[in-house]
Amino acid sequence: MKGLGGPGVAGGRGLPGGSGIGVGPYDTLRSQDEGVMDVGTVRPRISLVRLLEDVGTTVLNAVVGDPQSMDEVASVVIHDPEDDSPSTSDSMVLLVGISGGERIAESVVDLAERGVAVVVARVSSDLSSVDRETIESTGVVVLALARGVSWVQLTSLLHSVLEARNEVGHIHSRGGGPAGDLFAFANAVSALLDAPITIEDRSSRVIAFSGRQEEGDGPRIATVLERQVPDQYIRVLEEAGVFDRLYRSDDPVWVPAETLGTKMGRIAVSIRAGDEFLGSMWVALVAPLSEDRTRALLDSAGMIALQMLRLRGGADAERRLRADLIATLLDGGAGAVDAMNRLGLGTGPTLVMALGRRSFEGSSKPDDAAHIVRLTDALAMHLGAVHSQSAAALVNGTGYAVLSVRGHSPAEAELQASRVASDFLDRTGASGDTIIGIGRVVTRPAQLSRSKRDAEHALEVLLAGRASGSVATFSSVHVDAILLEIASEVAAEGFSDLGPIEAIASHDAAHATSFVDTLDAWLNAFGDVGDAAASLHVHPNTFRYRLSKVKSMAALDLDDPNVRFRLMVHLRLRGPR
Repeated sequence: MKGLGGPGVAGGRGLPGGSGIGVGPYDTLRSQDEGVMDVGTVRPRISLVRLLEDVGTTVLNAVVGDPQSMDEVASVVIHDPEDDSPSTSDSMVLLVGISGGERIAESVVDLAERGVAVVVARVSSDLSSVDRETIESTGVVVLALARGVSWVQLTSLLHSVLEARNEVGHIHSRGGGPAGDLFAFANAVSALLDAPITIEDRSSRVIAFSGRQEEGDGPRIATVLERQVPDQYIRVLEEAGVFDRLYRSDDPVWVPAETLGTKMGRIAVSIRAGDEFLGSMWVALVAPLSEDRTRALLDSAGMIALQMLRLRGGADAERRLRADLIATLLDGGAGAVDAMNRLGLGTGPTLVMALGRRSFEGSSKPDDAAHIVRLTDALAMHLGAVHSQSAAALVNGTGYAVLSVRGHSPAEAELQASRVASDFLDRTGASGDTIIGIGRVVTRPAQLSRSKRDAEHALEVLLAGRASGSVATFSSVHVDAILLEIASEVAAEGFSDLGPIEAIASHDAAHATSFVDTLDAWLNAFGDVGDAAASLHVHPNTFRYRLSKVKSMAALDLDDPNVRFRLMVHLRLRGPR
């Protein structure tokens, strides 16, 4: 499960908040790998009790079952009643779109048979005693999603909490809490100050928060849920000079409720490592802190700075490790099986996605490399939400993702991957210039190099403009990929200027005619002059005249099917002009 958020950008502004990629009610319940994972596997785990403490009653409440009965949560998946894929006992299943006590009880019974131990649903107060008894008989813990909280907000928060545990095998202790666990520090500071707090990075994204957020005012709760600060509060803080004071000084900054127009005020303190501004900590409270608590706030900011530095270094190391493992996996060979297990992908059927950027005429796109890095990170986050058995990383300038597709036929898997890719591009607003190629399904890790080549070929077809849209599977464009390879060979051998098509094209260039388009339209219309003329918006008689000129110019016998076939292949090799 990948977390939301990423490296901050200096100069960010805002109240504790941020943005992230959520998921919606279209996703399918994904199966989890049943194998034993290496300590290098990046699958965070947390006890259900601790997760509920971190998220708080503002978001989730246990309504049936005992949270202590479930040891760990390792993934968050969304239930699709039409998909019977298995799950594991460490999956938290979201019953999106399922309402009413009877339907929830039926879903819980079905999921319990698949090994699910905890579900989240919109449970209303009218849960009957019969439905409650039915659920209790399964032993499944049912958590109620609070009114007004969206599924997107929930997944964003759960990802944040799970990501804080994404350092398997590297747990140390500092100040009574596990190092790297900013949520634990947030709760500890909250207890010291007797107030809810949030911790932000330098772009003002919430990277951790304490419990008791329900004690805050509406804007604070909305900020934590949405991870995005309303513009009016950003403007108020900027006009009040709060950010400038945070950047210049280590002293806490008090923002009265009257300044914000809220019920509670805020006190903020910068988090620094030497001269580097790492972020800030915000406390929601009615009155300024006492001297002792102010000193505790400053001391806490220093400890959190150390954790943020360690997390940043760990994130960079983890990124490099993941990229190395995926590169090994995509190369195939003896190390592929070990890499696949360490990435938590199992050893079943898989496929590869390749992410690239489409170039437009007149646009140099100097930030292509940075764009691909950002989109690859976003793709990793998105897949972490909708396809838990997946891994993504930047390898040699291209974003690659490997998806486990166990339990699906190759055709179903490719269709599902295509939908996931399309939804990712739509959600990130990148469907205009970002493209994704999808390779075929392979059954063994050593074959992933083939799926990688397929995905790259599909990407090339999209880049060449030979396929519409922003996502293409290799199986749907493999003929176009073959034509691209042939066209490359033709160019290398110097055959590009030969044949009747090139002679007609030369005439068009010299005399401003459109005979190549005329021939192409006629072949595409299977010789129907009316349809061909309509496609070029000319009168049929005009079209017939042009076609006769083409025949005489190149001495073409268009009644010969072999001639027509050669012409069509030649036109396809030329590609869109």
